[in-house]
Amino acid sequence: MAEFDRDETTRAPLTEEGRSAKYRARISQREQTAQRLLLAAAEEAYSGDLDVNWDAPVESDLDWFPERLSSLYGSPEWKRMSTAQRRELGRRELVNVLTFGMRAEAAMTMLMFRSIAEADDLMGDITRYTLKAIQEETRNTSMFSRVINKTGLPINRKYAEGWLISELVVFIPAGLITDGLILMLQEAIHSYAVAMASDSSLQPHVRQTMRIHEMADRRHLEFSRHEFRRTAQASRRVSRIVGGHVLAMAAARLYPMVLNGMVYPPIGIPARRGLRIARSGDQYPMRARALTDSFISEAKEAGLFRTPTERLLLRRGKVWPDSVPNTAPSR
Repeated sequence: MAEFDRDETTRAPLTEEGRSAKYRARISQREQTAQRLLLAAAEEAYSGDLDVNWDAPVESDLDWFPERLSSLYGSPEWKRMSTAQRRELGRRELVNVLTFGMRAEAAMTMLMFRSIAEADDLMGDITRYTLKAIQEETRNTSMFSRVINKTGLPINRKYAEGWLISELVVFIPAGLITDGLILMLQEAIHSYAVAMASDSSLQPHVRQTMRIHEMADRRHLEFSRHEFRRTAQASRRVSRIVGGHVLAMAAARLYPMVLNGMVYPPIGIPARRGLRIARSGDQYPMRARALTDSFISEAKEAGLFRTPTERLLLRRGKVWPDSVPNTAPSR
């Protein structure tokens, strides 16, 4: 099973144990890594307002969302849908995914700001890079909102969801769970961005936005992987087990949280029936694993997900590597 067209060359080198001498050396150079990423960010400074041609018209013959990522793709209902219905479903699913992404990035930036508030050194490159990452995540959120405006559709996720996130984020324990959730969400959103950035069948506004997002996220992911590994190695066994169970539950629930029944009624499918279709069949675990595979691999290398209950949670969520055949979704 492969992720959504992930470029594997962007991943840090891994070992089975996750504690190679080379990696430990890189962890000991956190400031140098942060400084290098700051310089890279300066050289790739893009504006979400100026570097996307927002004035370009919408192309009537282009899609908004890759068909293979649709929640109904591969189902009998999908095969009966017309091209217009599939395109309309894609437009609504794009809005749904971007809205989820905006709220996820808001949660991540709140956790990042907390890490700055609790930092011992507010003048170091780690703090400065964290601030830069917050700035880029904010830019990405702004671009997502402009893409949604371009679709002509309103937000299709409930306000209560955003309120709940804002209320709960401050209670997430700092350390392993925080670093794990940040990495998990970044990996998931990056998977969507990579898939859409290079898809020539999509609207140019979508491709341009996702390309800018993808380039920044490569830096964010490198830094977040380092921080997650460092925190995991510094955690005691009990903390790794507790954190692993929390992160396993989050990974198992990630794709179900993305799904939204509100996208189906406009194409003639009741919301509950659409969700039942989306959660059934072979395509569901493939899409769920596409969002979580990279994070689960990182967590395993860091010493998590080694107990039977952690793996049971992941299997029930259909995101453990042996949950489904190791095949990629059809294009």
